[in-house]
Amino acid sequence: MQLSRHTLVWIRPECHAAVAAQVTDDAMRVPVAAWLAADRPLVVARQSCDEVLSDTIAPNTIAVGLALPPAQGKCRIALSVSANDIVRYSPPLRLTDAIAHAPVAWQPALAELDAAAMNIDIELRVFGSLAWQALSGMQYLTPQSDIDLLWHPQSNAQLQQGIELLEHWEQSSGLRADGEVLFGASSAVSWREWVTLKSGNDQRVLVKRSSSAELVEARELLELLA
Repeated sequence: MQLSRHTLVWIRPECHAAVAAQVTDDAMRVPVAAWLAADRPLVVARQSCDEVLSDTIAPNTIAVGLALPPAQGKCRIALSVSANDIVRYSPPLRLTDAIAHAPVAWQPALAELDAAAMNIDIELRVFGSLAWQALSGMQYLTPQSDIDLLWHPQSNAQLQQGIELLEHWEQSSGLRADGEVLFGASSAVSWREWVTLKSGNDQRVLVKRSSSAELVEARELLELLA
């Protein structure tokens, strides 16, 4: 089973109690149990090195997480599950499917962004507060929230088009787009950090992978788009 960061995983009902029991704080265990009972997914997190083989997650233990809404303390809860505990999984939500769960005032701008991305063959997916809100129906977003986007360019030209689109959209909408660009199968870079690179592909940028975070030369990442 190859699961990358941000993948959504649903846990078998018979495993819910054991997963929730990992939370030692009684007050936090209750909302975690309720989350699982409502058949909501957990999200694959960064794995420890001994849980990963060849940059894919080994079948024994998978690190996952859950973020509670601000009304419940805005806690990030780390959990672990066995691959056998997972009944199904899917990529992060598409922006298309999350827009209706955003604040009404944000929806026209998000729809415009989604359509513009599709016009250049980029599929935007979401994680973070907008994703949690869409998955749960609970309030996660505040007026100060960013929209966390994940996208996978197929070429350097498309990478530049996507960055220009996000920069223009932020200026026109007044909203803030955060998130990651995915190079290859599992090398994620903050698109904002990529923008700060100056001329020369020998500069290094922080790359997040399934089990690590390291500085990598920009040229190595661009080769993944070739």
